[in-house]
Amino acid sequence: MIYLIDASVYIFRAWHSLPADIADGEGNPTQALYGFACFLSDLLERRQPRYVAVAFDECHGNSFRHRLYPQYKANREAAPVMLKRQFAL
Repeated sequence: MIYLIDASVYIFRAWHSLPADIADGEGNPTQALYGFACFLSDLLERRQPRYVAVAFDECHGNSFRHRLYPQYKANREAAPVMLKRQFAL
């Protein structure tokens, strides 16, 4: 069995649904990272897939989707700084 995962959906869901007080030792929010890790761990445990691929949007505004359609997500605000930090993690 193969699972293809759009990580952005689960990261944004965790960012908006989990409390911001989930943080690292320095007090930086990590709820998006935590939520995504829990989702992925649960998927691996329950489904035990043979293969998993996880895709992330590399950047907002410079993807093949924007080259095909420049107005792609034109009304979407940039991710908050503290969420961008979690993408790097």
